[in-house]
Amino acid sequence: MREYDRIAEWYATDRSRTIGVAQALTMADALSPCSRILDLGCGNGVPITEALVNAGHRVVGLDTSAAMLRRFRASLPETPAVRGDARRCPFPNGCFDAAISWGMMFHLSPGDQAAVVESLSAVLKRGAPFLFTATEMEDAGDAGITGTMNGVMFRYYAVPSYRRLVAEHGFVLVNMYDDPGVSTYYLAHKAW
Repeated sequence: MREYDRIAEWYATDRSRTIGVAQALTMADALSPCSRILDLGCGNGVPITEALVNAGHRVVGLDTSAAMLRRFRASLPETPAVRGDARRCPFPNGCFDAAISWGMMFHLSPGDQAAVVESLSAVLKRGAPFLFTATEMEDAGDAGITGTMNGVMFRYYAVPSYRRLVAEHGFVLVNMYDDPGVSTYYLAHKAW
């Protein structure tokens, strides 16, 4: 998203150093040591990728924003980061043990979110967890809404049911937690 190129410097100073860390580490606790985790929409890598790397996992970041990835590489020079589109994950099939996507899915239209889940299904191993933040509304339309971050306009979308969306692409939704005013977290597992 070009919008994130425009706010990359501000975002690095404004972003909480703890947002999503506890949830990401809880998901990772169920994995073997040194598991390979894909961070979809990794941004600058702080704090989530950083926390997973510090916990001993091998993380690969994927983002479309060149400016965010420059900051990622400055913060985590030993951690691979790829500029690419999550709708077409540029990785071999079955190469990741888990995936996380914090603050990205809701920027994509419902059709694009489905494309991300389908693409992700190919690169995850069977049984792999996928933790993501998103918005679910029963009467969600395709138009979405707009909002601003640091004066830059962004689009936000909801889908009617993540249980249905992920099931269509080989996942089972195992948990959903709404943290009012913060995020709604979804945990899915790729079916065995």
